[in-house]
Amino acid sequence: MKLGFIKRIGYGLLLISGLTILFQITFYKRRRSNDVVTFNAKDLSKREYTWDIIKENQYKRDSSRRWPVLLDSAVVQNANQTLNITSDLAHQETKKGSYLDYGIRQVSYRDFIDKPSADLTKLRANWRADARIIQNASNKKRFLTIGIPTVKREKNEYILNTVQSIVNCTKEEELQEIYIVVFLADFDAKWKEEISNRLRERFEKIISMGTLHVIQAWESFYPPLDNLKHTFVDPETKKKWRAKQNVDYAFLFLYSEILSQFYIQMEDDIYTIPGYVQAIKDYINKFKDRWVCLEFSELGFIGKLYHSEDIDKLAKMVLLFYAQQPCDVTYLNFNVQMLQFKRHIRRPTIFEHVGYHSSLPGKIQPLKDRFFHAYPKTIMGDNPPAKIFTSLPYEGYFNPDNPYSRKDGIFWSNRQGKANDWFTVTFDEPQLLSRIEIHTGTHTHPDDKIHYAKVEASLASVSKGPGKAECSQNKLLGYFDDGDFKMNNVPSVTGKSKIHCLSIIITNKQETWVIVKEIAVFKLQSKSANKVP
Repeated sequence: MKLGFIKRIGYGLLLISGLTILFQITFYKRRRSNDVVTFNAKDLSKREYTWDIIKENQYKRDSSRRWPVLLDSAVVQNANQTLNITSDLAHQETKKGSYLDYGIRQVSYRDFIDKPSADLTKLRANWRADARIIQNASNKKRFLTIGIPTVKREKNEYILNTVQSIVNCTKEEELQEIYIVVFLADFDAKWKEEISNRLRERFEKIISMGTLHVIQAWESFYPPLDNLKHTFVDPETKKKWRAKQNVDYAFLFLYSEILSQFYIQMEDDIYTIPGYVQAIKDYINKFKDRWVCLEFSELGFIGKLYHSEDIDKLAKMVLLFYAQQPCDVTYLNFNVQMLQFKRHIRRPTIFEHVGYHSSLPGKIQPLKDRFFHAYPKTIMGDNPPAKIFTSLPYEGYFNPDNPYSRKDGIFWSNRQGKANDWFTVTFDEPQLLSRIEIHTGTHTHPDDKIHYAKVEASLASVSKGPGKAECSQNKLLGYFDDGDFKMNNVPSVTGKSKIHCLSIIITNKQETWVIVKEIAVFKLQSKSANKVP
């Protein structure tokens, strides 16, 4: 009887133990699925746990989970940021023999940031000197660095004129306060040699001052640019172009971060205005509180000013998303991450986009800044209906209609003026004119005026289909003087004859491009024609 009693007790204890073990297993599984491992990024040390594992085992939030979890799109903001990983994931890792023992290998939060793109930690010592094409550039810290990336274009090269505009609009003493960093971001060695030689020839003075840096990157800096996953539905060529452009920007940021107090991003097809350096200083001084980014153009990634101490962070964020989005989207997200929640755009803006052909082959990009000073007309002639023609080549935005139109705008050729180049106004109906006034060049580009030219009036014309009419019976009205032409008594030459065509004819080669700012004509019967300023 005692033996049977003991057996029953043993069976009972065995049953209780089994139920207990079953309960513990069930409870542990449930608890494990909801638990979270929490740690600081800087404490994620000495363990074999990589970003790849996180991506492979990423957990998304659903109705059954109330804990924040780490997603593929997570960005570690700083070393003190709290990271969360579910204990399911920890358990899977433990089963693989990779225990959550934070005492095996030192891991930094940079591993999370740098892994998806170029490994910035592998830049060799003194790499900035290696990057310079022109070696006499200064490293002494200055007020401002102007960063300009450029690549080989199918049509026009804008970079030399962009640098010329910046130099023309910078006072002599201000050239000691700035750096201009031109990044030749193309892998065509012949093109880089050609452009760097042309920069040497034209800008010898600022090179001798150490103001102009001309740099290049090595191809090994770039991450893979093929088979890119992208958030925009674009052709493969555009995806690759955009991704490479992002890495170009990042390289330029990293090179420039030690050069000056502030850094401003530019494109290779812009021009600016005199006094832009002081305008930047004045706008900075308006802000009493900490700012992240000030903008001096509303367009894209042009004229964006940062503290140089911040652009290494911007470089990392651009690299992190180099394949996902263009930099002119990333920088806005970066500003928010840096706790600037609204844009600060100076108006009027001081940098204007003048390029017509994008660096992406085949892309036309006639973008214009709404807040840039657009050269308003000052004379406001009668200007009866007419068609305008010229032998000078130009980009679409700076077309020959602009100087004759009563709206804002200028004509700007994209090559130097040559002898016998012409600019002709053909009136829809022949006109009796009293006064003619023509202005060329602008305050931002005073040398792009017409240096040597004459003005003729044609008293007859024959139309031969579409295009410029054949003008004849030409009368010489006079010559340009310092870029301007003015005649107050047109009938003294033309008599009572009506004028069919009015032509500007360049008489000698000039070294600069040609800007025609305004053409104003006054009809003889107009009241305004009798007013001579």
